[in-house]
Amino acid sequence: MPMNRCGPADTASSIASGSRPLRCLAWLGMLTMGMGMGMGMSQAQASPALVDLINVHRSEDRRCEVAQLDAAGPLAAHAGLSKVQIDAGTDLQAAMKAQGYQPARVFTISLSGATSAGAAMALIEQRYCQPLMNPAFADIGVSREGNRWQIVLARPVISPDLPDWQDAGRDILKLTNQARGESRRCGQATFASAQPLAWAPALAGAALVHSRDMAKHNYFRHRAKDGDRASDRVDRKGYVWRRVGENIAAGQGSAQQAVSAWLSSPPHCANLMNPNYTEMGAAYAVDADSDSTIYWTQVFATPR
Repeated sequence: MPMNRCGPADTASSIASGSRPLRCLAWLGMLTMGMGMGMGMSQAQASPALVDLINVHRSEDRRCEVAQLDAAGPLAAHAGLSKVQIDAGTDLQAAMKAQGYQPARVFTISLSGATSAGAAMALIEQRYCQPLMNPAFADIGVSREGNRWQIVLARPVISPDLPDWQDAGRDILKLTNQARGESRRCGQATFASAQPLAWAPALAGAALVHSRDMAKHNYFRHRAKDGDRASDRVDRKGYVWRRVGENIAAGQGSAQQAVSAWLSSPPHCANLMNPNYTEMGAAYAVDADSDSTIYWTQVFATPR
């Protein structure tokens, strides 16, 4: 069955018929380039355009210096991280906690001289390709004041209150339907509001299979190690489909952050807003010895 991908590489996939731990110990890294010495966040503005560009960068396999790196999951735009003030002598972990963020891992970049998101991206990907592609990061905060930029890459400590996968999956359904209830831009594309999706246990089961496989075997792709695609997993659950698609994410500590990551990534956002889907299921799985610790899968479909 031919596949129509909703974006490059293995970020968000869509198929239509007829077209058919790192352990939670704080690891803090801080690098500065250019003349960036921190900025007053009360005057700075967030830059969603740069978040989009970074997520597109992470969506494809890349060679960073001598290393060949696999595509990584989308980063969730986090308002608190964009407000963290980084100056000489900043206690970074304390500053993040003050914004309601409990970090397991952090990496920051400050730069100056870029007059646009595109110019900032060119500087960052040249110097910091490997941190940008690191699957250990799940969230991002970007702020800008004039030609000075600050980027915070982070992964949160997984909350001990995280519900089981069924309840978390239904939380994803609720958040997805809230997002579909409003028109929105996904990168350069504009989507009208869409009808809410219904929960499908078979799709949730297919999502759980893939999340567990990614966690167990420490990879992040739509195609499993045994070659299975989303459509194969859905078929095995006995779901007869006319259209099927999938979003995956890694590292996010809650359903809200997983959905935020998908909405912050143009191809994933487009999948989530696709009016041709009518049902979905979602699940997560955890393996403390994997790179991203927690893996999320969201499966969309329209039954035949």
